[in-house]
Amino acid sequence: MVSPVGYIMILAALLLFFRGRRALMWATLLFVSFFAVEVVDIGVTTIYGFQFFGVLFIARSSIDAIWCRTGLVKPSRANVLAALFLSICFFSLPMAVAKAGVVEVYSEGGGLWMRKMYNPVALELSRFNFTQLAYPTFGILLFHFLVMEIKSRDDIRKVVDILVMGSLVVAGMSITAGVLYTIGQGEVYSKTLGIFAVGEFGAKGPEAGSIGRFFRTYTIAGEPGFTAVTLLVGTGLVTGDFLKKGKSLVSWPMTKLSILTLAILINGSTTGYFGAGLLISWSVIAPLYLGQGSIADVIRPFVYVLVGLLVVGGIVSTIQVSGLGFYEWLNTYHIAKLQGEGAGSGATRLYVSWYTLKNVFLSSPILGVGYGSHLSLSFVTFLLANIGVLGFGAFLAFIYTVFRNSKKTAKKAKGTLEKAAFMGSFVFVPFFGTLFIGKSAVSMLFGLTWAVIALAEATYQVYRRESRDPHQGVPTT
Repeated sequence: MVSPVGYIMILAALLLFFRGRRALMWATLLFVSFFAVEVVDIGVTTIYGFQFFGVLFIARSSIDAIWCRTGLVKPSRANVLAALFLSICFFSLPMAVAKAGVVEVYSEGGGLWMRKMYNPVALELSRFNFTQLAYPTFGILLFHFLVMEIKSRDDIRKVVDILVMGSLVVAGMSITAGVLYTIGQGEVYSKTLGIFAVGEFGAKGPEAGSIGRFFRTYTIAGEPGFTAVTLLVGTGLVTGDFLKKGKSLVSWPMTKLSILTLAILINGSTTGYFGAGLLISWSVIAPLYLGQGSIADVIRPFVYVLVGLLVVGGIVSTIQVSGLGFYEWLNTYHIAKLQGEGAGSGATRLYVSWYTLKNVFLSSPILGVGYGSHLSLSFVTFLLANIGVLGFGAFLAFIYTVFRNSKKTAKKAKGTLEKAAFMGSFVFVPFFGTLFIGKSAVSMLFGLTWAVIALAEATYQVYRRESRDPHQGVPTT
């Protein structure tokens, strides 16, 4: 079954495949911000837009490398650790057989979490393990070929532009949805979302407030949580550009930052507010830690953050949501969510995480119970339960190595590459902090996970090439 927009995307993808791998790379990056855009349902899983273009990009890159004999692999520490992580994911599968019938897990069946959490099933190796394994395999390959293909400062700048623009499109959709629902035309928005889905999109109308129906909006980035994470990436990149001295890589940074901040605020997602808190805290520490090198540079963002919070805080104090003052709604809604029932509640997350660590992880702490065998509501506990401390450690080592490489580039490179590396490093911490705590296994499927890692590593690889051969780049601009 193909989505309405899927027919156009399939035709475009085939044309781009013959045009070349770089065209497919830009198409893939364009769609990573639009996580919920579906192309086709193949029965065992749904193929999303960034996956569809990404698979063709990987295939075309592999064909070109073999045909031109340029090599499929470019050795680097990050690639080695990525390969190690993926290998452990595969090597963990026998544990699903070894522990079959001994451990009870949360599988893909079982219905809603409120029913599933009290009815774990016996562990077994199933088709679901292999469909889940496709996600880290795709992600690692996408990371590898993106880093290989992002070859210059101009390429890095284009990647930044695409990710920021994608976030702005999502922000625009959030605000437009609020306007349409407020004037009674919400059905227009719902039908528009249906163009991007196989079947019904499943969006819900935003909550009512004194400024209209803006809060808790679904977009082509997904439900409010993933919409918020997408907005967080754009906000992090623009904030990094704003904080780092030098020529701006983002045009109209303050305007774009204002739009993205407004969109996060009215998004109303607990995940979004948690990520925003991490971003604000990190913005005070990051300039000194990532190489700005002056106390004044630490005080400056702190003052901006303080003034910004006071201004925003004063504005939102005039807003009502569902008949409550904004702060009262914020407290009531999120406290109720944390204490209530359902997959998003704190009580459910705590119960599932505790069960995962106590009953699943401790039953096989080294290699886990096999990738994809057990579902959890936290990315951290998902990794620990399924691939154990070896797999979780390999993944942490992989992303830490990329972060360290980008940090090194931010301190040593000059000009636009220095700023791009700072921006990549800056967005890293709040982004992965939010994914690890606020999201689960789907983080491995999330396109921005691999795009953010690839951007950070690409800045380092471009810096290395320029250091070996200064004629490949223009290090001072």
